[in-house]
Amino acid sequence: MKRLLIVLFSLVAMIGYSQEIPKSKKTLKADEAFSFNELTRALELYKSAFQDSDSKLEKAYINFQEGEIHRLTLDYKKAITKYKAAIQKNYPDPKANLYLATMLQAIMIYDEALAQYRIYNEKSHGDSLARMGIRSCEASVEWMKNPTRYQITNLKEVNSKGSDFAPAYANSLGTEVMFSSSREIDGFTKINKATGQFYTSIFEIYQNRAGEWEELKPLNDTINTRSDNGSPSFTADYNSMFFTRCKSVKDVFLGCQIYEGKRRLDEHFFAATYVPLVADSLSVGQPSISADGLTLYFASDMPGGYGGRDIWMATREGVGSMFGKPIHMGPIINTVGNELYPYIHTDGTLYFSSDYHPGMGGLDVFRALPKGESWVIFNMKFPINSSADDFGIVFKKGKEEGLFSSSRKTTEIPNGTEKPFEIKAKGRDDIYTFVLPVLEFSLTGTVVDGTSKKTLPNAIVQIFGDDGSEITIQTSEEGRFKYTLKKDVEYIYLVKKEGYLFGKGKVSTMDLDKSEHFKQQIALSELGQPIEIANTFYEFGKWTLTEGTKKELEKLVDILNENPNITIELASHTDMIGDEASNQILSQKRAQSVVDFLIEKGIDAERLTAKGYGKSKPQTVSAVQATNGFFKEGTVLTPEFVESLTAEDEVKTAALKEEANKINRRTEFKVLSTRYIPNIE
Repeated sequence: MKRLLIVLFSLVAMIGYSQEIPKSKKTLKADEAFSFNELTRALELYKSAFQDSDSKLEKAYINFQEGEIHRLTLDYKKAITKYKAAIQKNYPDPKANLYLATMLQAIMIYDEALAQYRIYNEKSHGDSLARMGIRSCEASVEWMKNPTRYQITNLKEVNSKGSDFAPAYANSLGTEVMFSSSREIDGFTKINKATGQFYTSIFEIYQNRAGEWEELKPLNDTINTRSDNGSPSFTADYNSMFFTRCKSVKDVFLGCQIYEGKRRLDEHFFAATYVPLVADSLSVGQPSISADGLTLYFASDMPGGYGGRDIWMATREGVGSMFGKPIHMGPIINTVGNELYPYIHTDGTLYFSSDYHPGMGGLDVFRALPKGESWVIFNMKFPINSSADDFGIVFKKGKEEGLFSSSRKTTEIPNGTEKPFEIKAKGRDDIYTFVLPVLEFSLTGTVVDGTSKKTLPNAIVQIFGDDGSEITIQTSEEGRFKYTLKKDVEYIYLVKKEGYLFGKGKVSTMDLDKSEHFKQQIALSELGQPIEIANTFYEFGKWTLTEGTKKELEKLVDILNENPNITIELASHTDMIGDEASNQILSQKRAQSVVDFLIEKGIDAERLTAKGYGKSKPQTVSAVQATNGFFKEGTVLTPEFVESLTAEDEVKTAALKEEANKINRRTEFKVLSTRYIPNIE
């Protein structure tokens, strides 16, 4: 039933073009079977006609028609073979290139599909289908490299070797599911000559308390008939089910209509009533009823649409009353292609499938968000969508999880390893579960001494979010703390420890689409100990601050603003090169240049003291500095020590001495007082 609802329009167009080609009686007989959707019989007739034909053009036409049958019955590889054969025989209709492209796209051979779309684009002089196909192929490659967070699973307990599709939740817990299936019902179903499968019926299945699916069975004959039945949709109380019923007489397809089935809670259906929406000669199906029961969405190729099947809606004044005249959903939703399987979410979002909006191939699932009187369309992307047909999505009540249908064979999801995670199909169309995992964010911090890097227990951590949240945490004996963060919130945190300057940091979860666990180390500077300001560089013999040094000093500005009661000494030290007097003067000027910069940044001059020490205070190697492997922790880099350094050769000796001089050249600050009272005007 799924394919029949898609192909009626395209069959008319195909047969119309074929009239330009001279054909034998056998080929005409095959065309007749094809026009009545007897695809299995038509395929056999085309094969026989091909054997008897001496016309290259007729054989090209037959190959094309065989390709169409394989396309419509989802045998993509055989369809590709037949389309290629038709093209090699110079079949004149450029649609052969178009359909070849769609089949290549369906099995994810995107490079060849792209080439065929471009050929069709030239032959058709810029047909919109060609442009859309080119865009879709290019987007698909990127979407598969970067899948969304949705996790999908093949619902094997439900699926069969045939077609299982269009599921619906039949109770509020999501533990009862009804769906369409072409599997056999003993003594009831028969073969649909158009598809070669059994006519579809609606089945139900239950999930027990252990989460296991059981009790799979067809609905009673109040709902199921010997023709196609499917695509259920339930009202909010789950006592009414709108569904599609298609009619066939002697295997001739007569179209589909929508019915409403009635049941009492936990009982079998006792009635199925025709829902009059359009004239009996028109075909409608795939209903979705709104939460309030007043709006019915459905698919149809009735007059007034844009090409294939479109999404329509009909409203009524009250539950139980008649629906009014169908309303076309407009050009944002509908296209010249096929729009099918609408599903209206309780939040007002419309989901549907389309083979024309830019997608990965076949039918893709789209989300339409209401915006004023219009809609904004989004492709659900991979892995919800694939290169095959993806359709019939439904959501579990109140959750970002649910079910959808797909004709895909294998899904390979990148997982950061050479071998992707693989999900295999069971039948022609399968039902899949999907869930969007809740995003998780956290901050794990370790508070350490800035010099020794030893952890600091019992420090106080205050965390502030721009959503107004605030919390105070104490670090553990290992100096650690952990806090769960919210999505789309910016946080700052302040760390306090007696005898240390305050520490500060920030994290943000804004616009993150993957879970993330932030790990940060917060180094606190001990009061009274000199603290080196990293990356303070000067040109040789000069005291002008470089742009890089200014950027580093911005951090000191933050420290002074975060600790408004401290006064500090800015100390500058030189290396051991040059005379003592010159180094003393140079270091004083360098220290003063730092003080001047801080004053420009708004720091009170009374809090700052500049002191140049020249080369009078050689550095003692810290634990951090010792990690470079040149010098041991605790070594004092005196002139005598530096001069005594030797290595394997003169070059390495010079490099070793320069490393010692580099450590000695530094700008530091230390806290002189913690009792400064800011001037308040």
